[in-house]
Amino acid sequence: MNSSQKKLRIKYHGRILDQLGLQTYQSPTACISELIANCWDADAEHVRISLPDTLDEEAVLIIKDDGDGMTFDNCENKYLNVGWCRRGNNPTEHSLRKHRPILGRKGIGKFAGFGIARVIHVETVSKSTGEKTVFDLDVDKLRGDNYVEEGGEIEGLYFDPDEASRKNSGTTIILKRLSLQRNIPQSQFARGIARRFLLHQRVDDFKIYVDDESIPPDEDLSKVEFLFPRDYTDAERPAGLSIGRNEWGEEQLSDGRKVTWRIYFYKDTIDEEELQGISIFANGKMVQYPFFFNLSGGLGGQAGQAYMSGQLEADFVDELPIDPISPERQRINWDLPDTAPMLAWGQKRVKDLLRLWHDKKGEKRREQLEQKVATFSDRLEKLPTHENKIVKRVLTKLGGMTALSQEHYEEVGLAVLTSWEEGRLHDLIEVMAEKEELTEHDLLKILIEAEVLSALGVAEAAKTKLLTIANLKERLDKNQLEDAVRDYIANHPWLISPLWETFDVERSVNNIIQKVAKNAGLMDPEYAGRIDLVLSSGNQLLVLEFMKPGLKIDWDHMGRFERYVREIRKAIDSQTASRFRYVTGYIIADRASEEPAFIDKIQSLERDGMYATDWGGLLSDAKAQWNDFLHILAGRGGGDPRLKSLLEPDQRSTHPK
Repeated sequence: MNSSQKKLRIKYHGRILDQLGLQTYQSPTACISELIANCWDADAEHVRISLPDTLDEEAVLIIKDDGDGMTFDNCENKYLNVGWCRRGNNPTEHSLRKHRPILGRKGIGKFAGFGIARVIHVETVSKSTGEKTVFDLDVDKLRGDNYVEEGGEIEGLYFDPDEASRKNSGTTIILKRLSLQRNIPQSQFARGIARRFLLHQRVDDFKIYVDDESIPPDEDLSKVEFLFPRDYTDAERPAGLSIGRNEWGEEQLSDGRKVTWRIYFYKDTIDEEELQGISIFANGKMVQYPFFFNLSGGLGGQAGQAYMSGQLEADFVDELPIDPISPERQRINWDLPDTAPMLAWGQKRVKDLLRLWHDKKGEKRREQLEQKVATFSDRLEKLPTHENKIVKRVLTKLGGMTALSQEHYEEVGLAVLTSWEEGRLHDLIEVMAEKEELTEHDLLKILIEAEVLSALGVAEAAKTKLLTIANLKERLDKNQLEDAVRDYIANHPWLISPLWETFDVERSVNNIIQKVAKNAGLMDPEYAGRIDLVLSSGNQLLVLEFMKPGLKIDWDHMGRFERYVREIRKAIDSQTASRFRYVTGYIIADRASEEPAFIDKIQSLERDGMYATDWGGLLSDAKAQWNDFLHILAGRGGGDPRLKSLLEPDQRSTHPK
């Protein structure tokens, strides 16, 4: 087979601009950042960005700098030379006048404006010659449907060199026919630009303005809870770490290259996507969008990622022989040998800091709890040293759980301490203390057990009250200690109903009670109550009238009692400054008339908050109410055998599972 040499010709379709601008830079922040980088390379000291007020057909976005500008020759042979690299073969090339590290490397940043506009209007004045060149780049004309073998022609204006113009050198880019869907918020845009550069923080001769306002010099650290490396203790600080300017950490990677970094955790979760994670910068410009060094799940303190932000400076990334930075300068190729050591360092640093954040946040919340609850710290200190350490460890680990609000943390923390003091939950708390980190499942176990124990404590108290009621009823049935029974009930109203647990003796209305009792005929020597007790809770008043032993409640007694309660209500209502709004009355005797009409009267008055009963009925009702209360508590325990054992035998088969 014969062979001969032939040349192949490479062609570029006009649609290559889609990849160089339209698809590469799709957000205003990304687009303008590339144009700002060009201003830096041109040794500009001021960059002024003007955002459009509206998004009509005439809307424009302007980027103006006071840098060195370009000559006509520069425009044609460099700026409009797609892929021309200012650094050439020298990745550490610096600018001529200010000796800044050159950021441009790929030769396509000039097309970034096409990400949000159809026309890039350029006006540039050369500092060296004073000549001015003006031209438009129209994406629809450049893109076309043809293959490009040689550069097309672009019409422009050329103005002869002028000495006065040299003093006003610089380049103005005006983006026209904008493709933005909504207005750009000035403050949000300014923060976004600030996060893509460290240049304005590192040098004094480079300022960026958005609508005549300087971009923020730094993140608002008032919202930051922990800042590293500043907040390392001596024991926590990694080996080889030094702290340099502005509290940035300096370390060497395994390959000897240097990085500087600052990582912080906010007090609240981070809502802005572009703030959450670690950004990487090379020579002051972002080269990696915020991320967590490609870490996945299973991290200690993983919830801390929602609070974590920071910056890493790695200038060497932009000076490597093989460029690892993606065209839009938002991603690094981590599969290269030159970037792998930094990835490994970042993964370890993030893992360690997430665990440390978890512990520090837990410790801080525990200290806040001690300060807020005055007795909390004292109670901890009263525990033996070994027990003190166990409980503190659990409280610290609970404090690191972001699933717990501060209010709920305080409730759970106090429950844990109280349970330990009472000899409960010891095994569970000791197991939790040994865990490296508490999970939500661990928290659930504590909450369930604490709930059961809380219910158990109340249930045991309810059971004691039931036994007391049973004992009192037995004595009444045998006519034993009648006076003692009456006195005990008068001083322990909860025996009548669980709802009266919070009631206490109220003496502020004694004058009213005595006056009304006299008017109602209750001061009659034959009828006068042996005990006239008034209780209160909140805005409710409870009046108990105990009849003389041996008397039976009849129509006369009931009439006087009804008038008595209604007169009290009327007197209370007339005192507008009084806190009481409800008055309930009880009349209690050895017996009550069993006449049907009288029973109807009793039932009628019950609907109006006035009750008449005998001792046996009173205690029977109280027993039934406390049994119902105990039944409910057993249901809260989810079938816990300790609670179930407190139920009456006939209740155990029906209590909730």
